[in-house]
Amino acid sequence: MDSNTRIANTFARMLRGEKIYTQKNMVQYNCGKRSVERDMAIIHQIIKPSDYFDFHHDTKDNIYYLTQNDFFNFEETLTIMKVLIGSRAFGKKELNEISNSLSALISDNHKKEINDMMTALKTGGYLPVNQDNDLVKRVKKFHNIIRKKKAISFTYRDSNPAGHSNKTRVGLPLSLYFSGNYFYVIMYRLNSDKIKDIDDGITYVYRLDRFLDVTVKRKTFEVPRGKYEDEESIRNKSYRLNSGSAISYEFNYRGYYPAALDQLPNSKIKRTESGKIFKNPDGSVVVYGNMFFNGAKMWVLGQGNLVTVKSPQSLIAAVKKELQETLDGY
Repeated sequence: MDSNTRIANTFARMLRGEKIYTQKNMVQYNCGKRSVERDMAIIHQIIKPSDYFDFHHDTKDNIYYLTQNDFFNFEETLTIMKVLIGSRAFGKKELNEISNSLSALISDNHKKEINDMMTALKTGGYLPVNQDNDLVKRVKKFHNIIRKKKAISFTYRDSNPAGHSNKTRVGLPLSLYFSGNYFYVIMYRLNSDKIKDIDDGITYVYRLDRFLDVTVKRKTFEVPRGKYEDEESIRNKSYRLNSGSAISYEFNYRGYYPAALDQLPNSKIKRTESGKIFKNPDGSVVVYGNMFFNGAKMWVLGQGNLVTVKSPQSLIAAVKKELQETLDGY
């Protein structure tokens, strides 16, 4: 074996975390001690300009080895893992796989911190919203469908209490995004199971984990002008639920109003002509904006007596009906 091949093989073993014993290398490659020392000097020179590995020589036992530094900033890795854990979106197995992939990019010392954090979660500290472990594959699949602008036929498990429909639908996925605990797909769906009557479609938002059978169609289509809704417009009208018609609302809010502004996309506080915050006689402020009906109703019902709906009348009626049905259950 020539010296270049020997050096390349030894270097590859060190990159895999193997410790190189001088005596063993002499036997393995049928070379002298000086050859091993020259090989290590060359590898050391290769490593020197790098911030990613440190070269070590244990002179007592005549062992050479590398330790990995951070390929990826540890603080950023830790932050990403905290966000993923807090989202509860991934099954335990899938979260562990993501953790291992990210840990491979940081130093051995920092790996232990991530591993300790993941081990602590095994005692029951992590409760995912979905027990499936195929979310990454689903994200990749829909990302490719959207990138290639392909139409699909699909069945979907909806949240209808009476049971989901097995009807096959046809649509064109437009965008994929994450909000709350779930990934969502924005799709222009046709009212037919065939690609026809394209102008008769509607843009819907679907939860990624609820798709059942998905088949990419050979034929595709374009969303008619004036029917296209992008991710930004959907997000700016969404709180938890993306269903129902878009409404303009006004609420009297008696709580800590910055929290309401944080939760309600693009919401605003009513102000006087001088720019001061307008306050009602009871001290409440007026929060207003635009969002989807069902998300608005969910938010109002979750605020208790901190909020009173001023408009629209349809939302007032829906909240009253929901509250009365709740009282009737007691």
